[in-house]
Amino acid sequence: MPSTIRSPRPLDPVRDPVDPDVSARIDVLRAVLIGLIVLCHGGRYLGSELPFASPAAEFALTVVNRGLACVAVPLFFAISGYLLLRKLEATPVAYARLLRTKFMAIGVPLILFNAIWIAWVLCIGSIPMFGGRSFVLSAGIVPKLLGIGTAPFNYPLWFLRDLLVVFVAAPVFLVFFRRLPDLGLVLLGLAWFLETVDNEYSLAGFAFAFYAGGWLARRRANLRDTAGWDKWVLPLYAAATVVVGLQPWLGLEPYALAAFKKVYQMLGVAAFWCLSRRPWLRDSRLLHGLAAMSFFVFLTHEPTVSVLQAKLLTVWRPATTLTQLAAYPLVGVAAMAGLSLLGWGLAVYVPRLFAFLTGAPLRLRFERPPSERRPLCEAGKVAAGLETSAGEAGRE
Repeated sequence: MPSTIRSPRPLDPVRDPVDPDVSARIDVLRAVLIGLIVLCHGGRYLGSELPFASPAAEFALTVVNRGLACVAVPLFFAISGYLLLRKLEATPVAYARLLRTKFMAIGVPLILFNAIWIAWVLCIGSIPMFGGRSFVLSAGIVPKLLGIGTAPFNYPLWFLRDLLVVFVAAPVFLVFFRRLPDLGLVLLGLAWFLETVDNEYSLAGFAFAFYAGGWLARRRANLRDTAGWDKWVLPLYAAATVVVGLQPWLGLEPYALAAFKKVYQMLGVAAFWCLSRRPWLRDSRLLHGLAAMSFFVFLTHEPTVSVLQAKLLTVWRPATTLTQLAAYPLVGVAAMAGLSLLGWGLAVYVPRLFAFLTGAPLRLRFERPPSERRPLCEAGKVAAGLETSAGEAGRE
């Protein structure tokens, strides 16, 4: 007799273009999240090289460093999964093409921007607050170049290394989409929460965020009309952010703190998405312009911010609450402004070099901002899986 057990409906690839509103919101979030990362790294001398002036200063900077900026990584993985897994086919040809394109888009910048600074410290000398010859040789040149068994020498690029690992695992996600789509989401979430680590970051967590992004895409979730989320997501995230700021005084056991931060990250992903629908963010020409340079800024912000921090401390050592709060964003803002201008210059005058540095196909060219609301520039979006804008999806 026929079985009465029905298999879950598979989540098939989505061929429709990405909603223009969703594409615009992804674009501005790239600028905002990279900005938070650069600010965080540019202000790390406060609390390390300089003690916090007061509990108020420590609270405010902990909110940014340990709270707001920490949402950037899972949200980037979720966006990458949403754009990449929405249409990826489970075929050898599609997988080979994925590995080839992502190595060029992510692997080449990862190796290049490690090799430059490894060669610098080996041949010229140490970089203040960044690293030196002994730091590289103690771990090994190849491990520091590729980030194998250790953080890459250019430490923020661990994100690219882990993103490549998640891309390699894409066939596993596609099997779950075909056979057990919802169970795959649950299992990856459990793997993230139950692993015995005292840190909210892990490959299991990145895989969960990546899979969740693809799951939402293939479920054809309505990510455009999210106004109804605001009334509960934003207040909860605000309250949780206050708890994050108080963590130096709460004395939470490491595993409990990591579990709380995982919940905080998921809530933060929803909150940032809610905020991105606001016209002052979604329609900001400044943010769309900065988004065009965001990947270049990410690749080059170290050791830029390290050098700027060292220079700043030679002329100014802020010692009061107000001066520390004022000094905190200086290095990050200066780095973003200078590197964005450098990126714009490279994109305009040597577009092939800019495309190579940012992992974009050489066919891409820097374009002037269009009149309609859409990403300003394709170059740099290929990296981190963010290459599919509404227009590109329509062409494919």
